[in-house]
Amino acid sequence: MDFSYGISVVLSTYNTDISMLKESIDSILNQTFNDFEFIIIDDGSDNGSDIYLKSICDSRVRVIYNSRNLGVTKSLNIGFKHALGKYIARMDADDISAPTRLEKEYNYMEKHPDVIVCGSRTSDVINDSFVKNSKNEERSHNMEEYRVKLLFKNPGPAHSTAMFRHELLLEHNIIYDESLIHSQDYGMWEAVSHYGSVHIIDEVLLFRRKHKDQISVAKRDVQIACDKMTQKKVLSTLLGNVTDEEVDFHYIHSTGYYTDAVISPEAEAWFERLLLANKEKQIYDPKYLTGTIIKIKKRLVIHSFDQNMTFGDKLKIILRYISLFHGIGMILAHMIRVLKLNRNNGNAAKIIW
Repeated sequence: MDFSYGISVVLSTYNTDISMLKESIDSILNQTFNDFEFIIIDDGSDNGSDIYLKSICDSRVRVIYNSRNLGVTKSLNIGFKHALGKYIARMDADDISAPTRLEKEYNYMEKHPDVIVCGSRTSDVINDSFVKNSKNEERSHNMEEYRVKLLFKNPGPAHSTAMFRHELLLEHNIIYDESLIHSQDYGMWEAVSHYGSVHIIDEVLLFRRKHKDQISVAKRDVQIACDKMTQKKVLSTLLGNVTDEEVDFHYIHSTGYYTDAVISPEAEAWFERLLLANKEKQIYDPKYLTGTIIKIKKRLVIHSFDQNMTFGDKLKIILRYISLFHGIGMILAHMIRVLKLNRNNGNAAKIIW
């Protein structure tokens, strides 16, 4: 396919605050990279944002108006269907791209033809103030490790930073799963992971606005339900039929979102089931699967500690669920923390974990 542009930027908006929407759109129109079209899907907004969109005088902008609200997933598929760029860049209606974002992502994709999606690190914007500390998005050294991470959580990139290799999406008929009304990025990362590499550029190229109306805040329960739909898909590939209760158990213990999730014989048996199934089907690199499960179990072990436990009690839990080799690493790390507390406080520190 011959592409008409270097990049198609796709943004979906539904009743976004107009000042936020304008700032987001301006951040794309003021990019250092100019060979792009900007496809904006107005998903049935009724807050007057359509008037603003019609006022934009820039030949690179193409606005598609949905006759009714279809939701972000279907709107993104509409945008991707109309895209004429070699690459497709996502953009959210309330985020802000750094001026060099498109240029740097484009150059990276040009130099790495094996990459199907690249993104970047992000920082937050809270109450119109830029937060300088950078988000530490998941970064995998290779796709074997990345695919293992997909089994347990959404490893990124941040959706609004993503740039897709359009040719591979077309070749493999990859679109967003429209059953995922939220967290559609998690499903997309699983789909593309079979056909190319995913990379996160180690530089902040997008600022994510944090506010109470954003989907991750306002509709967190629905977002979690959609996360579980993707996890059920990948778990079913490994284990065969899995129940919703098993998916719930896996999600609670694997993602790290729940600090009340602790180690238990049931959790131990679940992770052992994953390892045994993979030994039979050989879907994942056993080194990365084992390593990831050990990290998760360490977290669950630490969550199991009670502040009134003695060090000996904690040691028993470590040695019951973690191998001696990895348990020693946890114990040494703990002792180093205690020594630092002693040094900083100038007296004997209370042993905590």
